[in-house]
Amino acid sequence: MSRCSTSGASSRGVRLLLGLAVLLPSVGCRALCEQVRWCPYCPPQCQLSDDATPKQVIAHLNENSDRVYSWRSTSASIRARAEGGLPVTLSANIAVARPRQFRLRATLLGANEVDLGSNAERFWFWIRRSEQPYVVTVGHDDLSQVRKQLSLPFEPDWLIEALGVSPLAEGEWSVVDSRPAQHRLTLATERRSPRGNMVRRRLVVDTCLGVVVEQSLFDESARLIAVAKLSDHRADPETGIVVPRRIELDWPEAELSLVVRLKEVEINPSPIPASTWEVPRGLGSGPIDLATRRLLR
Repeated sequence: MSRCSTSGASSRGVRLLLGLAVLLPSVGCRALCEQVRWCPYCPPQCQLSDDATPKQVIAHLNENSDRVYSWRSTSASIRARAEGGLPVTLSANIAVARPRQFRLRATLLGANEVDLGSNAERFWFWIRRSEQPYVVTVGHDDLSQVRKQLSLPFEPDWLIEALGVSPLAEGEWSVVDSRPAQHRLTLATERRSPRGNMVRRRLVVDTCLGVVVEQSLFDESARLIAVAKLSDHRADPETGIVVPRRIELDWPEAELSLVVRLKEVEINPSPIPASTWEVPRGLGSGPIDLATRRLLR
């Protein structure tokens, strides 16, 4: 269905709208929209029924994520706010790949400001405007040892999944809230995190568009660790793979929030340089391995 434009509407267009208003109750908007290409009120064809089971929802979502091995955007922008400071708009490059590869690098007027990343062995983060001016890194296997020392409760596995690269595990999700009138279905699951503690994950799905609009992570005390809100979903013209173009990331405990806007997105680009997944050197001091309290060699 083509998008509608209201600019320069002619009197003929106005008469058509009036006619549509009369016909809608008896014919039905969706049926009428199949016949009329110019209509600003046509609802989308829903991807999932309002009574879809968790298994059906996860299977539908995985039809998309199963085809995404990686994606990259070199033309992103980030609006960042840390520890009560004023928001700052940054230019950014973002890359994501299975199973745990992630890199977000942001600059302001050419100067490095943020570097978050993960590879198969460890993850790291560096924020220039934070109280810790050095790169902090932790091995995935050491997370449980340094949990309380992390100023940013960065969960690489959750983030990779929230960004649509990692398929969702079937059979472990249950419905905790259903709002058919708003086309919203909330699913939840509990599992043990790499840190060794139980975490609860919540997934909000727009059943009409068939996409995830929110992913949340809670600790064993039901305290919110992180939340990702996803919007402006668009299909890649070549592959049909759907990727959100607006991503809000919030870590309440760290008082850090990022609003990421993606312009151009490459789906399954080949190859992404191996250096993308390396722990950065030369940012402030460090990198410091929190598990050993030593410089990473």
